[in-house]
Amino acid sequence: MKPSSKTALVLAALACALSQAYLIGQVHHLRPNLVELQLTFSPGRYWEILDLWGEAGRQAYRDHFAYDFFHIGIFSAFGYLLASRGGLFGPAEQRLARWAAWLLPAAGLFDLGENLLQLTLLSGPPGADSIAIPLSALCSGAKWGLVGVFVWITARRLLIGPGSTSH
Repeated sequence: MKPSSKTALVLAALACALSQAYLIGQVHHLRPNLVELQLTFSPGRYWEILDLWGEAGRQAYRDHFAYDFFHIGIFSAFGYLLASRGGLFGPAEQRLARWAAWLLPAAGLFDLGENLLQLTLLSGPPGADSIAIPLSALCSGAKWGLVGVFVWITARRLLIGPGSTSH
């Protein structure tokens, strides 16, 4: 790895870790937690969770979006840099490296869709039986699925090294 690539990767990793920590700090107190809301397909359960949060929790949730849009760019850039310049893949694995490089940016697109749907719901009438609720949950599920695949590939590569075909 070239020194400039290593510097960019380290900075991206730090930015991603700090950004994620900041977001967690904004919403960690919400119970049920944010991920449960994100993966809720049922309109009744969705509105129940928002009611359980109370006005202060709903406001914290609304407020987190201002930063979350920025965070999407940060984690997308980190994933791309790690997969494409992190030395995780050997020379014969460049197709896999290119594919892995786009996992977190693709997750970011689903996160963007989820955020836009959530903001639409929050600006509408409370309790509405909206198609935006299951669509948002689908976006969230796709996002978390792509993040999981990226983490699995990255962890395997870090543990077994590039170019290894060990299962």
